Amino acid sequence: MSSTIDFTQLVTVSAGILTLLNLGTMIWMIFTGPARKLSGRVGELEDRVGDQEKRAERHAQQMTGLSQTVNAMPGKDQMHKLELALAGIRGDLSVIGATMEGNAKIMARFESVLTRHEDHLLDGGKR
Repeated sequence: MSSTIDFTQLVTVSAGILTLLNLGTMIWMIFTGPARKLSGRVGELEDRVGDQEKRAERHAQQMTGLSQTVNAMPGKDQMHKLELALAGIRGDLSVIGATMEGNAKIMARFESVLTRHEDHLLDGGKR
């Protein structure tokens, strides 16, 4: 047994150990690296799916509101009744307009008669 340390054997053993550690680390990274990348992408996709679900819920609420609004709107028959009622009102307004024209003519004649009476009274019956 010699008391001198043989550095060549120590370097060879440490190089072998480091090579095995490096090989183990490389194998570990080969198997776990893609899984980490995929887990990160899965997390992103889960967030996006959550956002899409919230958006779909908002759209569903909007569709419910729109369907309630459409259901509350008048139908074809009700609109037809409204058109008929408006046509009746239009006819009544034309009758009222004709009556007002007649009244205006009567008032014009009445004003001319009234003007003659005023002139006669103002003149004091000088004739």
